[in-house]
Amino acid sequence: MNAKSYLELKPVEMTEDVMEDLERRGLIIRLCPHHDALDAQPGETLSQSIYEPKDAYGPHKLITVTVNCEDFAGFGTHPDNEEFILIGDADTQPMYLAIALVSADELDAKISAGTVTPDDFIALRVKYNNPRVSFFVMKADVPHGEAIVDEGKRPPSFYVTESRDLPLNHTAFRNYHLKIQKHGMRD
Repeated sequence: MNAKSYLELKPVEMTEDVMEDLERRGLIIRLCPHHDALDAQPGETLSQSIYEPKDAYGPHKLITVTVNCEDFAGFGTHPDNEEFILIGDADTQPMYLAIALVSADELDAKISAGTVTPDDFIALRVKYNNPRVSFFVMKADVPHGEAIVDEGKRPPSFYVTESRDLPLNHTAFRNYHLKIQKHGMRD
């Protein structure tokens, strides 16, 4: 068996600029103040769908997620959108959300060709309870996963809403292994 090749991801802070960039790339839909405000005139209350889930995956559910793993064991894609609701306790293990900056097909091809690099990902150090960055839709088929860095604290938890029957399609990293670089943050 071949030795693992480690892809060390240097984390970045979860800032409004970073989240806006991910949205421009078509990877997420931000849920934040004034982002989706409608032009309701006096006497009107307006509503509009942000997106509607695919019927094939069932009705929506709300789940809680607790991460206590330094490996990105659940890294992969879903065939429909899911909402991240990062309500949590900041005094827990630091949690990181890694997102591929390339499509699932391109990531698979790079893994097969041996050309995948840390630059194909962004690793966000999760920020909780911030109305500008902590609530968003991860779009369908965007490769992503969570991991922690063990600092001897309680494991972090957060919420996700997704379709009841939404499958997780794990990314086959083969000889690659994602990990968080512990030497500081990227600019």
